[in-house]
Amino acid sequence: MKIIFKFFIIFLIFFSKVYANENYNYKILGNKRISDQTIISIIDLKKNKKYDVEDLNNFQKKLYNTNYFSKVSLKIIKNTIQILVEENPIIDFFYLNGVVNNKREEFFYENLSLGQNKIFSEALLKKDIEKIKDNYLDAGFFDVEVNTNISKISGNALNVVINIDRKEKYKINRIFFIGNKKYKSSTLSDVVSSTEDGWWKFLSSSSLVNKKRINFDKNLLKRFYLNNGYYDVQITSSDINFIGNNLANLTFSINSGQKYFFSKSVINDNAKNLNEENIKDLNKIISKKLKGTFSQKKIDDINNLINEYLRNKKIEFVTFFNKINKLEKNKLDIEFEFVKKPRKFVNLINISGNTITEESVIRRNLLFSEGDSYLDYKVLKSIDKVKSLRIFKDVKFNTKNLGNEKVDLNISVEEQPTGSVSAGIGVGSSGSTVSSTIVEKNLFGKGITLDGNVSVGTEKISGNVGLSLPDFMNTGNTFNYNVFAISTDFTNAGYESKKIGNSISTKYNIYEDVSLSTGIGVDRDSIDTNSSASNLYKSREGDYLTFKGSYFISNDKRDSGFQPSKGYRVGFGQGLAIPGSDITYIENNLTGAIYHSISSDYIFSLKSGVNTINSLGDEDIKLSDRKFLRQSKLRGFESYGIGPKDGADHIGGNYSAYASLSSTIPNPIPDSWNAKSIVFLDTGNVWGVDFNDSLDSNKLRSSAGLSLEWVSPLGPLSITLSETISKADGDLEESFSFQIGSNF
Repeated sequence: MKIIFKFFIIFLIFFSKVYANENYNYKILGNKRISDQTIISIIDLKKNKKYDVEDLNNFQKKLYNTNYFSKVSLKIIKNTIQILVEENPIIDFFYLNGVVNNKREEFFYENLSLGQNKIFSEALLKKDIEKIKDNYLDAGFFDVEVNTNISKISGNALNVVINIDRKEKYKINRIFFIGNKKYKSSTLSDVVSSTEDGWWKFLSSSSLVNKKRINFDKNLLKRFYLNNGYYDVQITSSDINFIGNNLANLTFSINSGQKYFFSKSVINDNAKNLNEENIKDLNKIISKKLKGTFSQKKIDDINNLINEYLRNKKIEFVTFFNKINKLEKNKLDIEFEFVKKPRKFVNLINISGNTITEESVIRRNLLFSEGDSYLDYKVLKSIDKVKSLRIFKDVKFNTKNLGNEKVDLNISVEEQPTGSVSAGIGVGSSGSTVSSTIVEKNLFGKGITLDGNVSVGTEKISGNVGLSLPDFMNTGNTFNYNVFAISTDFTNAGYESKKIGNSISTKYNIYEDVSLSTGIGVDRDSIDTNSSASNLYKSREGDYLTFKGSYFISNDKRDSGFQPSKGYRVGFGQGLAIPGSDITYIENNLTGAIYHSISSDYIFSLKSGVNTINSLGDEDIKLSDRKFLRQSKLRGFESYGIGPKDGADHIGGNYSAYASLSSTIPNPIPDSWNAKSIVFLDTGNVWGVDFNDSLDSNKLRSSAGLSLEWVSPLGPLSITLSETISKADGDLEESFSFQIGSNF
């Protein structure tokens, strides 16, 4: 038996060597445009290798995936692999019929797989039709129809016409929030990005029925509840009910569950990835933030700080995850489990799908480059940064392990139209305004934002063109450049100002939640007073040139940038008109706001601000730089209607200050109306007249009242009833004010 076994082994070795040395030939039939060598390279055919039926199937899939061929068959005849193909035709003429929007048409021609002189395949056609439908669905066209006219011509070529009938848009009639929602509909309507349709939104896309936007809104709602203590929240459904006349109602069903509070935190490091000092430091980071009401944002902030700590301490290939444990009495324990990860380094970063956008735009938002350590949190944060550019419809990534501790990272993006147009109309007791804005977020494919806006009001006309350059000179900071022209004619102030100028600025974070803005600018201001002004006031007329530098630093600890319910925001800035200006000066700006929520019905806020401006030379401050208070800061009085006076004109001051204490309150209006009621107590003053001390006014003004904000069928409506508590002679009161319509 031993002899037989040895003979059998020798036979197998001999046979395998003989077979391995066999030369496999190939024979390719049916190809005309695609060369033999291209086909061989696609399937990676090697002569000295044994192939079976499974290999032939894989070859066939590879060839089909190229979309070069409509038919592919392979078979082995003796030592020859025979490949029979039928090539897909070439598109000689390609046309999109029915696209009325030039930007959308341009986007289609640049991003569809089919086109003139490109290869045609049924798979690509189906993919393009879906892309066209998705694009129209995003714009609110739910009944879009797409069909094709395809005609053959000589030489295996086709004429392809894609006919598009977009039908009419569907707009959002009403948005309902039902279920155990805890919050009023007016609060939740501020959370979602979709809005109800109105005449003032004729250029807005937020009021169009858009499935992707609705899914995004579900995520916004869930995030809102998670950040306010509702760990078990479920957005159970989002329904679209088409009601005719191209209108639809949206309904979000919510089960908030109960509110939870943080109990304690635990660091688990069974593999001893951290030393005692590391654990002590991390416990300080965690305990500082992990208290009070449960908030997913707090946990995310802690995770970011821990990752930053690991990076700074050069603790690589160590990761962690959160484990949340429910306790009795609405308490949650948070575990931070640290584990060792296999060593991996980034080999190549492959980026695809960016036909318009330059690759550098994507790469500068990645937190790593080739050769760096591969860490999950860096990848996820990088993808979030790329998504936040809002120039891509989708961003995906996957990895390919290469062995030897190396990994390739493949990032694919799907581009989308990046231009937008918006408009707004406002009519109120203090005047009216019509405005429009045009924005392009990806100019020249470099991620540059270009925006222009025009606003025409009863007292002010302004125009502005702005350019925003991200990662300016590889600093990681955004560079902003603005050119502006402003004409103001404030009746109460008795003068007209025509100003043109430009400015450059940048903004960046210096600490967590702390940002610094800096800028410089130059402007020329032409000031004319009215015919009834005093001679002293008229002496302030003239043309003024100003060179100005400024900075502003702010610390924002609010739980939300819009409709905050807790936290605070404080900021301080200065402006300096430097030598070379007709009038040199220094101005100071201090602002602050505190928010506190007792319940969803009662959200208290205290807002305040102080502004000063003083000349650094013998000249007095020009009229248009003097400080005023608008009606929005001091309700109960007209804008520019308090402070020092010269005759009938309110001339403003070198100083202004205000403070406003307010709270939302319940109201009897049905929740579905999305109406909010606010009680307030405002106080403020404008004082200081550098060119004539005798005109000064030092009396503190104050008022109290009630405000109602309602998204009515006619547009956003704001009504304010107020009563002055303290005032001075000559003040212009406004006990009732309203505003309908707004910018969006």
